[in-house]
Amino acid sequence: MGNLDFAFVGTGNAFAPGGLCWNGFVADGRYLFEAPPQALQSLNRMGIDANELEAIILSHHHGDHFLGLPFLLLHWKYFGRSRPATIVGPPGTQELAVAIGRSVYPGLFDIVYELRWVELADGESAQVGDLRLTAQRVEHDARLSLNLGYQCELRGRVFAYTGDTGFCEAILEMARTSEVLVAECSSVDEHVPIHLNLIEDIPRLRDVMAPEAHLILTHLTPAVSAATLRNTTIARDLEHYRI
Repeated sequence: MGNLDFAFVGTGNAFAPGGLCWNGFVADGRYLFEAPPQALQSLNRMGIDANELEAIILSHHHGDHFLGLPFLLLHWKYFGRSRPATIVGPPGTQELAVAIGRSVYPGLFDIVYELRWVELADGESAQVGDLRLTAQRVEHDARLSLNLGYQCELRGRVFAYTGDTGFCEAILEMARTSEVLVAECSSVDEHVPIHLNLIEDIPRLRDVMAPEAHLILTHLTPAVSAATLRNTTIARDLEHYRI
């Protein structure tokens, strides 16, 4: 089945603590989860060709997860993309992306390649290339159309991504069934209902995971350690993790 490869274009939250880039990662070199504002810059720094991306998968519509999309579309338009591309997200993704894109770069959607939009509700699934996605509603910002995490299967390997969320049953189910779980963790011990913390929430996730499963945390600064948790890594900007 081969290794799973996760390349983090950024690991920070909306406030870019300590100068971190905003959160997002590429799975298997082809599937970008989130479109943070600096995504194209980070892809270029990591030597990942944006034209090789098959899909962009968005968890919700907050700016630190979404506002890099116009730059990626701009690259695709002017740097020779010809193969189809897919953008996956919650309801309203296409409408929002087109409104922003046309406002900041007129003509952005005058393109020669096929651009496919897939909007998923809770429990719905989609196949994008080798990647099978199932959307799970998580607890984040109720003012948005929907906040999603994703359960994923890729070449026989199973992983999941929580997106931004407070503690809820959906992420426990992801933890139980995944070989690798990429989880948002925005603080060490602060209690924020729409986010996870390291002291109380993350150990509860780790406890329901299989002993050999891997947990990768984002949104935490490099000064924080997860050494007391089994098979747990705090992701760093522009780093690859092969599992």
